[in-house]
Amino acid sequence: MSKTRWMMVTPLLLVMSGCGGGYYHDRNSEYADAEMTAPLELPASRDQTRYQDAMPVPRASNDFIRNRDGYEPPRPQTLSTSDRETRFVEPRQADGNRWLVVSAAPGAVWPRLQEFVRANGYQVQNIDGNTGQITTDRGVLSVRQGIRNNTTDVYCQQGGESVDACLSQVSQYLSSSAPQSGVSLVAQNLSRNDRVRLESRDDNWRLALALDFPRAWAELAWQLENNYETPNRRLIDQNRSERVFTVEYTVKGEGSWIPFRGSSDETQQYQLHLLPGDNATYVSVTDSAGNPVDQQRSHDLLDGVASILR
Repeated sequence: MSKTRWMMVTPLLLVMSGCGGGYYHDRNSEYADAEMTAPLELPASRDQTRYQDAMPVPRASNDFIRNRDGYEPPRPQTLSTSDRETRFVEPRQADGNRWLVVSAAPGAVWPRLQEFVRANGYQVQNIDGNTGQITTDRGVLSVRQGIRNNTTDVYCQQGGESVDACLSQVSQYLSSSAPQSGVSLVAQNLSRNDRVRLESRDDNWRLALALDFPRAWAELAWQLENNYETPNRRLIDQNRSERVFTVEYTVKGEGSWIPFRGSSDETQQYQLHLLPGDNATYVSVTDSAGNPVDQQRSHDLLDGVASILR
């Protein structure tokens, strides 16, 4: 190739090489290093109806704790190794009470429950969609938002006691009519998808469950037994009187520089402590001796528990 041709081709090669080196500025991680600034001040005489936040940000219910190791994108939730098929209706029990957990929102279960009452000859005395209760001559049938999103707890009670025959009939009816379920606008206010919150308190993490202790324990026990186990975590033991679950958790190591030594995985046992509160139950993490654990480890453990409750 002649010198003249090389002189013509060289600038073109330099331009093409620049295209592969990131001509566009990558802004994907800029928010991790963003700093707080004062909000924009608008005149007090402005028309309030014309000026609103373009992208409203809800107020956080907990303090922000920055990871001391810097920013790291969150990993996707691990799929459970359990091959057990989840049924549309599952029974639960705690403290002598029994109820059903239905894999549908209260707004979808409520009309089916009304149809069940009519189809089985119950004499209805009162129906209240706002509270999710149907009072009949055979007891009170009620629905509540379950701990997981799009789930409903269904109760059949008479004199404060569970009616097993009624629960069995409701279970069969809802299971057979699951594909035909409609939605009730009246009962939509019963639906709440904020039952599980991971929040930081006192420089550590805890899981807030919007359920009383019996319901929280029953649901958490069932989920840990059936949907928690993966290659790096599993349920070891549970003690309801102590309000403690014991789990085994493995942190994947980065491996050793010596080929035959393999990876440096770390497997330890941790305790999940349930503490009843005002209209809620809180879950915290300690090591096997009851001592607090590192913030990042606590966050990872509780986030894994939260993933099976959502």
